[in-house]
Amino acid sequence: MQVLVPSHAVENTYTYEKAVSLLGDTITQHNEGYATDNRFSNIHLLPQDMELNIQKQQATFTKFGKQGGEKASIRLLPNHIYVHPSGYKVRVERHPDAAEWFLIGTLAEPTFCHKPSTVSGGGKSEISKSLNDAVIYGPIFIGDYDTDMKLVEEIISRDYSNCMLDEFKAIHSDPSRPILSAGRTLGSVIKLLTPDDMYTKEHNEFVDKIPNHIRAIVFAIKSHYKQEMGSEWKPKFTVDITNGVPGHELKFDGRTMVGSYLRVGFLGSSGARRNFKLRQDFISADKVQMEDDITASVVVPQDYVPGLPKSEYGKYPSLKVSQNCEWRLFQRPDDAIIPGYDKQTEKDMSETGLFCSNFQPLEASKMKELTQQLYFYDMFTQEMQQHMKDAAQEGAGKNICSAKPRLVDGKPTKNPRYLQVRPDVSMPKDRYLAEFGARLYRGISHETCCIFPVAGVLGGRRNNPPDELNGVKIRPMCVYNPIHFQELPELFMDYVCCVTGKSPSTTGAGSEGALSKGPFNAIGATADLNNMLVSMILTDYGGFSSAAGWIGPKYKVDHDISLLIPELWCRMTPQERDPKFLIKNGYLEKLDDFEYEGRQVPGSRLGYRITKKFVNYFFCRIFDNPSGVFETDMLQPETQVS
Repeated sequence: MQVLVPSHAVENTYTYEKAVSLLGDTITQHNEGYATDNRFSNIHLLPQDMELNIQKQQATFTKFGKQGGEKASIRLLPNHIYVHPSGYKVRVERHPDAAEWFLIGTLAEPTFCHKPSTVSGGGKSEISKSLNDAVIYGPIFIGDYDTDMKLVEEIISRDYSNCMLDEFKAIHSDPSRPILSAGRTLGSVIKLLTPDDMYTKEHNEFVDKIPNHIRAIVFAIKSHYKQEMGSEWKPKFTVDITNGVPGHELKFDGRTMVGSYLRVGFLGSSGARRNFKLRQDFISADKVQMEDDITASVVVPQDYVPGLPKSEYGKYPSLKVSQNCEWRLFQRPDDAIIPGYDKQTEKDMSETGLFCSNFQPLEASKMKELTQQLYFYDMFTQEMQQHMKDAAQEGAGKNICSAKPRLVDGKPTKNPRYLQVRPDVSMPKDRYLAEFGARLYRGISHETCCIFPVAGVLGGRRNNPPDELNGVKIRPMCVYNPIHFQELPELFMDYVCCVTGKSPSTTGAGSEGALSKGPFNAIGATADLNNMLVSMILTDYGGFSSAAGWIGPKYKVDHDISLLIPELWCRMTPQERDPKFLIKNGYLEKLDDFEYEGRQVPGSRLGYRITKKFVNYFFCRIFDNPSGVFETDMLQPETQVS
């Protein structure tokens, strides 16, 4: 992988000495010149000049960070975290599906995505779940080796100096940089090979003709290219000869190259999964669940929270600080019906002390039968397999399986539930590590409370296509594209009503009123609504929403977008998340009122929605081919034909 050094690096002002003073007696220093956390022995603080090398499996640094001091080194170990005095965290991790090890870096300052006024099924829990459960792995496909590599070579060696329109050249990087240049990142190559209105017609036509699998090969080569290869990179990328003919799995240095793919919904009519290749360098975000159904919050002036970086929070006059009010979360594991898919649910439901409802009470004989169904039992995680095996023993009594919800009228219920111990309680290390890094970055001591204010407001909206229940037609509500932004008062109107599509937890489509729902909220409706309105005015947060369920009658997305949104938000800068910036630069488009069959439709109440430009510019930080993930009729659901 290439190492890119910025032309103008910001001077490092963080030192080991300062970090030690901030952490105080929470760490223990070693003679080798570094420190280890006292609570979690696999968290280490290294000096500011630390260098980590995965090939040598070694971290080198100057002892205690003292200028001109003695050099020291320690072995890099899996499941250990190495923290820079700035709070930047690095860990060693094995690729889930390949014999490769990586160094994975995590930023010190997190992005708190807040999901208020979200109806049942809108993605409140999913916004905090790891994306890893949804990722699948497979080889990088190549057709005829000679034909495809010839096309790859043409793309890599092509002159791109005239691909950009003149009016964009002053505000964008030089397009003439070669694809394999050290001055080009993988992200810039993805942008270069994605159609955009800043490029010439000829360039966009050229890009449109590139087959998707060829584009994936180019990106894979870019991510593995090293400068010492020069122009002789092709011999490094090969295929095996199988039955006398070239195979179709691309290899690098003799190792099969593995690609990561993510499901983003289904095609409604066929139910086919819509899988898209993630960037070769994509690593899912580390997440800490901050809230679920019930949250208490307060709005405070920005300077009330000590140490906050102005670069992250400077634009907000006030900030919302929230606290989870639940010890256990009332989860509905929709995807657990697919064995092995929801790994966290299978882990939770295999443990003792579980409270659940709407799951089949299975006798030991029935559980034994399930363990004998190879293509069912084999798909589960080890935890659920062991649970089922134990529950299949004679005399075990009744038990549950995460993929066997209760049957209602012969069909699995769509409202299975269980109480999950809060992840930040059951797995305290994740929250502790987030605070550890943020303290160093902000320069606050271990004795000062580390507060994470809201950085993004992203309500959830559950949508449904045209449907029928007991002979009664259910009106569709699926006019929203993946991400919308609404100004006040439209946002407030939406929060008051909390319109939902057909939900497994309610009687049908209509106004669910999540903000003022009695079981979830003991505060009077008018007081809570007023608090919400005042908080949005005082903080100046942008009111965004993400789609769950369906986008138009054509695309079923379930919670795939809810899982994806935090990955995107944490990869955007605070300026890029500002709705004023997004509107000004064409990343959001305004919806207007219109007339339909002689009736005025108040379309403007839907606010603004993301555009193709937004998708191409921001989602290239996640996907190889972002324009294919959200097609035009997905961004404009009204153009779909059911």
